[in-house]
Amino acid sequence: MLLISITLLGCSAKNEDSSFKSDYKMGTIVQLKVYGAGVESTVEEAFTLIDELEQKMSLNIKGSEINQVNNSAGKKGVEVSIDTYRVIDRALNYAKLSQGYFDPTIGPVVKLWGIGSEEQQIPSKDELADKLKLVNYKQVKLNPEIKSISLATAGMILDVGGIAKGYAADKVIELLKGQGVKSAYISLGGNVSVLGAKPDGSDWKVGIQDPKAKTRGEIIGIVNVKDKTVVTSGNYERYFIEDGVRYHHILNPQTGYPARNGVISATIVAKSSFDADALSTAVYILGVEQGLQLVNTLDGVEAILITEDDQIYVTDKLKDKFKITKENKYSLIN
Repeated sequence: MLLISITLLGCSAKNEDSSFKSDYKMGTIVQLKVYGAGVESTVEEAFTLIDELEQKMSLNIKGSEINQVNNSAGKKGVEVSIDTYRVIDRALNYAKLSQGYFDPTIGPVVKLWGIGSEEQQIPSKDELADKLKLVNYKQVKLNPEIKSISLATAGMILDVGGIAKGYAADKVIELLKGQGVKSAYISLGGNVSVLGAKPDGSDWKVGIQDPKAKTRGEIIGIVNVKDKTVVTSGNYERYFIEDGVRYHHILNPQTGYPARNGVISATIVAKSSFDADALSTAVYILGVEQGLQLVNTLDGVEAILITEDDQIYVTDKLKDKFKITKENKYSLIN
């Protein structure tokens, strides 16, 4: 099950020239709206760019650069494009920053669980222990001179699902800016990036999904942003339930199990979707105390955390930009 965790509110503008396109890319629904006259070709160019990035980094595409690296694990390094190299380099930086709670080598464990696929299962402790031996971001070696990536041990699997969509969003925004676009938004599932303000000069209003809602699109609050990205990781995006227990797709690299620390939704608001994508996963796994500690060390990064006991934590600089809409259900913690 895949739900869009962020909803743009009031994004239609009367008497404004614009072009809109929606398609399924990178494992989610991608929506792009660009304001301006004659921007249709720009929108198509943006989707071509997303296609190219998916071809390089998808685990589901045979021959992708990521799969070439994975297939060469324990053997040799593989030269990759600058895009793939940058994604892995940044992923490793966030792995180090989060002390391994975000780890792009989580692939063997993700594959074992198979959450969201026909093969989804609860693995045995022995199976998990075996795959966890292959999870170690420190075993990824980069050669900046030739842009190569190598994995130290056969069986290691890089999985950039927790950061690639953010990189794609930033690249699209970069493309739009380069073509003179002043106002636009792109949504890749739980990743929303906005360029500038709305055409009328007002803030974009981004609705944060209620993680306990039974239907998609119910929100718990609204955050007002300009020139920002809003990225959410939640336990409602992909999961299965067995014997009354929810097993979601955000796996803790330390334990191999879905993260369970009271957090059910982690939203990051920042300038870069590339950064926010990795951080939303890391903060979700770290939990409220450690997650907020990490966010507070980073300039220009804010967070909204929702917990199982219906509490909402908002970092200080975001409080005047966030409005709760379900005060009867959730409590805002000061």
